[in-house]
Amino acid sequence: MIKYPAVIDGERGAYGVVIPDLRGAHAMGATVDEALTDAEDMLPEFLDVLREHGAPVPPPSSAEDVVLQPGEMLAFVTLQVPTTVT
Repeated sequence: MIKYPAVIDGERGAYGVVIPDLRGAHAMGATVDEALTDAEDMLPEFLDVLREHGAPVPPPSSAEDVVLQPGEMLAFVTLQVPTTVT
């Protein structure tokens, strides 16, 4: 399991999530929970596209490296790494 820091902003009914380590990775939802769920659902597909284009998959930053603007919140989006059975 890998956790990427995510920045949440918005207002009631319209929240956005941006994952600073993954340029272009963003999600939306009517609630904070919906936006974070959308981000977790999008993350594996986003990383697959990076790999397909030969782009490196960056490691997650630490929370201390994320700069928040007024009104933004910090959360973490979990990437479930499948385990292989041999």
